[in-house]
Amino acid sequence: MPIAVEAAVAAKLAFLDAFREAGIGKSEFGRRIGRDEKEVRRLLDPKHANKLSTLTEALRVLGRHLIISDEAAA
Repeated sequence: MPIAVEAAVAAKLAFLDAFREAGIGKSEFGRRIGRDEKEVRRLLDPKHANKLSTLTEALRVLGRHLIISDEAAA
């Protein structure tokens, strides 16, 4: 059953899942996205808040795109 979460939380979870599935290391991902490993570590830290635009770009680099939808509250 789906649950409602903030867009940034959903994006972070999607990124973490996509990164794990990609099977690449932090350094390789950093090269792909054009950022240093320190920034990649922050992206991978579940406790670190990232901008939605940064997570969207990270997902794009991994061949994914983020879809956000809304519906009427019950």
